[in-house]
Amino acid sequence: MSGYLKTKRTWLLSPFKLAELPRYVLAAVLARMATGGSAVAIILLANSYGAQGKVAGALAACLTAPHVLGPIYGRWLDQSDNPRRIIAVCTFLFTVFFQLAILGFQWDFIWLTIGSLLICGICSSFMMGGLSTQLIYLVAEDLSARRRAQSYDTFTYGFGLTLGPMLIALLTTSYSIQLAVSLLMCLPVLSGLFILCLPTPEHEITQKKVATLGFRQVIDIMRQSGPLKRTISMTSGASFSVAALPVLAVYLSEFWQHSKASGAYLVTCYGIGCVCGAVLLMIRPMQSEVLTLLRNVGSGVLLTLILISFSSSFSLGLVGYWLCGVINSIFFAVTLAARSEYAPQQGAAQIYMWVAAAKISAASLGAFAAGFLVDHSITLAMMVSSSVLALTLILCFWRK
Repeated sequence: MSGYLKTKRTWLLSPFKLAELPRYVLAAVLARMATGGSAVAIILLANSYGAQGKVAGALAACLTAPHVLGPIYGRWLDQSDNPRRIIAVCTFLFTVFFQLAILGFQWDFIWLTIGSLLICGICSSFMMGGLSTQLIYLVAEDLSARRRAQSYDTFTYGFGLTLGPMLIALLTTSYSIQLAVSLLMCLPVLSGLFILCLPTPEHEITQKKVATLGFRQVIDIMRQSGPLKRTISMTSGASFSVAALPVLAVYLSEFWQHSKASGAYLVTCYGIGCVCGAVLLMIRPMQSEVLTLLRNVGSGVLLTLILISFSSSFSLGLVGYWLCGVINSIFFAVTLAARSEYAPQQGAAQIYMWVAAAKISAASLGAFAAGFLVDHSITLAMMVSSSVLALTLILCFWRK
């Protein structure tokens, strides 16, 4: 009789179980539309109030700089009995402090804008990498289910990164920049409500997280684990190289005898490629071993960078940017799989956020290097970006 009741209860709850992943995807898309459009929003706001380009860039950096402290945030999530509550609170705080940042522009209180954006940067770490750490608790433990779920997570990143800036562009045609940005940055509130509706981790999982690993233990694990070292290295190398593409888009467009404004089409093609890559993975999830995928897909990213470097026309450049978006989206999904498959349960969030911190740091450095070198030569900037990824591949997989 008890077995019958247990079976009946499982059957009654199954619709809610089936709804968990779509609920997560909706929450992630809403959150990442805001984070994806945040940098563009700040630059538009800064320009509308007459700030110089250097000031606009520094304010945009306030959103990414706090990501370097990702391992600390990961430890908070590992130690928490209900990490989703922390992430949901961060979505609410992101909206509140972004509105304060807008007011800082209006009141000419630069300190208010800087402080608010730094807090938004902390919150966005939880809305991006932090939210992704919770995905494995919503799916079955078998490998195929996890990889399919990670494909959906990759889609939320690509979709948010593409649709966020697009929404700002559409809203500014009918409303002021301030109102357009304010409306977009309210989306995390809806995301937080969906996150609060997600189920909490099961008791067994919570018990495993009691003995959370310390920073030194996590560093020792990453130092001794060959797969984790390769994951961090490949993630950093690819991020450094691909970060050059949006910076060089305007210059490449002009080099291919098109207007500077046409560079936006190159970046848009890259974003569409990211979405296409994620959809491809949703249809056909990854099957191979993660390290093999890191090597093969990473090599694919390198080939697309070389293709862009040798493109002789704007049309070929569009194809190159799109193809790089497709393959880099798949590569990102591979790194997500590596972070979860090679990390111990007690320090999973910390290791995930370590990789995220390495990724954002390398991307910032890659964008800076591209911006510095492009004044000397576009070819030199592309060669350096491609060479970093090529060297990383050699060091990780082909050295003896």
